Formats: sequence, C-alpha cells, structure tokens
Amino acid sequence: MLNLNRISTFRYGIREIMSNYKIDKSVASTLEANVIAKSSRVSIDSAKVFVRNEEKTGTYTKEVSDEICDLLERFSRYR
Repeated sequence: MLNLNRISTFRYGIREIMSNYKIDKSVASTLEANVIAKSSRVSIDSAKVFVRNEEKTGTYTKEVSDEICDLLERFSRYR
C-alpha cells in the first residue's frame, strides 16, 4: 500500500518525473490520479501493472515507467 503520510512528497515526485520527460499535462494528471488510487486502495503491484500497461500502449517510454515504479517502491508501506 502507498504510504499516505507522505502523499504530498509522492505527488511531487511523480510530477517531477512527468515534467522531466515532458509528458502532456492532461496525461500526467490522469496517470497521477490513477496510480495514487490503485496504490492506496488495491496494492503497489496493481499500480505497477497499470504503469507497465500504459507504457505498452505507448503513452510514455520505458524510462518513465521504470522511474514511476521505483518511486512506488520507495513510498510503499508493508502491512
């Protein structure tokens, strides 16, 4: 699960990744919302699967996907 105590820092990190790779703002905000929802409600693994599926559809590159998955790992909380 996503550590919601550090959600603002997570949001900053994912926005930074999107701006570094110049991802369209509408795509970036949708992706951010979906990743946060999946990782906080379902699991980190389901959020990673979502990120990898979006990569396969061509929304963004593998580098973006790798960085988002690394960010998810850093902000995960195991129960």
